[in-house]
Amino acid sequence: MLKAGFKFIDLMVFSPDFLSNHKPLLDTLKYLRNVSIPLCLLMLAPLAKAITAEQTHLANTSFQYNLDSPEREKQRAQFLRLEKSVWKMDSQDLAEAAQSLGDYPLVPYLLARKLGDNIRLNDEAQISAFLTRYADTPLANKLHSKWLKYLARKNEAKKFIHYYTPSRDAKLACSFLSFQISQGVDETQLYSAIADLWTVGRSQPKECDSIFKRWQKAGQLSEDLVLLRIKKAADGGSHTLIPYLKGLLDDDKKYLADLWHKTRRDPASVAKTSLFPSKYPLVEAEIMHYGLSRLIWRNTELALKTLKKAEQKVIFTNAQKSRVYGQFAIKLAIDDHQKASEYLLKADAISDDTAVTRWHLAHLLKQQDWARVILLIENSPAQKVSENAYSYWLARAYEHLGRQNEAKVLYQQLAEERHYYGFLASARLGQAHQLENAPVSVSEQSVQAVLALPETQRAFELRKLERFHEARLEWRHAQRQLDQADKLAAAVISSAWEWHDQSIFTFSREGYLDDVKRRFPTAFEDIIVKEALKNKIEPEWAFAIARRESSFMPDAVSPANARGLMQVLPSTAKYLEKRRITARQLLDANTNVKIGNKYLRYLMNKLNNNSILATASYNAGWRRVKQWLPENEALEADIWVELIPYKETRNYVKAVMAYKQIYHSQLNEDGTVTANSSKVFNDLIHTDIPVSL
Repeated sequence: MLKAGFKFIDLMVFSPDFLSNHKPLLDTLKYLRNVSIPLCLLMLAPLAKAITAEQTHLANTSFQYNLDSPEREKQRAQFLRLEKSVWKMDSQDLAEAAQSLGDYPLVPYLLARKLGDNIRLNDEAQISAFLTRYADTPLANKLHSKWLKYLARKNEAKKFIHYYTPSRDAKLACSFLSFQISQGVDETQLYSAIADLWTVGRSQPKECDSIFKRWQKAGQLSEDLVLLRIKKAADGGSHTLIPYLKGLLDDDKKYLADLWHKTRRDPASVAKTSLFPSKYPLVEAEIMHYGLSRLIWRNTELALKTLKKAEQKVIFTNAQKSRVYGQFAIKLAIDDHQKASEYLLKADAISDDTAVTRWHLAHLLKQQDWARVILLIENSPAQKVSENAYSYWLARAYEHLGRQNEAKVLYQQLAEERHYYGFLASARLGQAHQLENAPVSVSEQSVQAVLALPETQRAFELRKLERFHEARLEWRHAQRQLDQADKLAAAVISSAWEWHDQSIFTFSREGYLDDVKRRFPTAFEDIIVKEALKNKIEPEWAFAIARRESSFMPDAVSPANARGLMQVLPSTAKYLEKRRITARQLLDANTNVKIGNKYLRYLMNKLNNNSILATASYNAGWRRVKQWLPENEALEADIWVELIPYKETRNYVKAVMAYKQIYHSQLNEDGTVTANSSKVFNDLIHTDIPVSL
């Protein structure tokens, strides 16, 4: 036994990874290796247990993840040189260029660029071979689309049909149907597909005109389809299409098109109930329901009056009534309107919309009507109040009404979990929060299998060339081929590559949420900590903002043009720096973090150093947040957060506060766990949101 024990210690102590990662335990083991036999036997078992507990960590850090090498660097440089001149290569030159690159993963990109830059019919054999070899990859998809568009322009019907696969591109879909008709396919088999293409809320490309005319001439265009398309054009589509569609209706139905059009442009149009003659009550009810659901957000009093009149004239379906009451209830609750309770009760009784129940709770919290909070939660269907929020607020209500034991039970249950309400519960109990960190264990076999994939190697190379979008396409494609174990290995690999956004997204998709350090990495630590301290910002807050904003994706760009790690708008950067900052500069991590932290300091100055208000302002703007301050008396911060009108901002604040707590724990790790480790939420529960600043 002793001999085996010494062998076990020797294997662990003298492994390179153990030497570099476990100095304190190493010193102890070296000492034991030379002490008396009884002491060694006595201490070997617990130490072996400690070592075993570390094996998961060792297993995941000892693998080789790096695909780089001096030879690969040479290939990379040669690829970039060849890429610049690929357009003028003939087939022989291209073949020689590809051969000279050997096993370099991006050779297919060289071939795809050559084939796609100047497509010709004579290239069909090469294109076909490429599409077969790289089927369904991002490379093939791009070339495939170019090839189909070329064939369509050349009117190559048979070739187009041969290469076509179902597409969301309306031009290609209509060309396919048109070519099928030209090749003698029975048109009646295509009517359903044509109807789907026609019945959309926007104009379709000219490639669709001929098949639409044939389909219409065959008597397939019904008034029901016209009305459906008008509805789609009005509700989220292009309303300028409606006048054309009106012309396709019989005269006695044209007023319906006018009603849709007027209501889309101005929902107050539904206040004129005389425009609803009850000739076609089903359609009129759709228009009225659509208009009221929008009008309540623009003119509350007019909407209330109109709904009363409409209920006497229009026959709503249960679904329509549920939607209208739900929208009214939410808006009235946000406004703290005198009729809020009435409509919340009405809506909650007939609606399955969980947002209605959530705003019912928020309304009662604003009034601090704790008895009714309990009644609402305890008497609602379980599916409506299953979220952690309801357990927390039920506990808060119990606590306010002196039911301490019941409150403590609920707090204790929540405190076992890692989320916003769990951290709140821990703070209220005065105990340490739970991170539940359990690093994922992956096998070397899984790691090597993922690294061997051509897509993985292409993704790695594309990142080295800073072609981040293409790299992500390849990486996502690689993961579509994997089972869950290998996908988790991919998450570990991307973390090792410091490709944090992809690691975070993969863990989330696969539902493995307990690898806390990989999901909440201290990425870009040097610059984030430096700039946070420079601006007198808590580093954990800066990390939390970057994690929520971009998941540490340096090239992230939002639909609003916010850019980089901390999602800074060019206009914000210009205001803070007093000079123009280009969109490209904001994709530089150092520049972005510098301005992002400067903006946090600016918001703190505007909002009396209240980090909760500043967090909300980072998402919604400080002027808007000031409008959300309590009207009459200060509110406890956790109540105020529930009253934020914008769902996006409300969820944003909760997430950032939870992330801040996690980063506080990581940045202040000293081997001990105390109630003070819940500092972020201890501060939060003792913070009030003032009436004004």
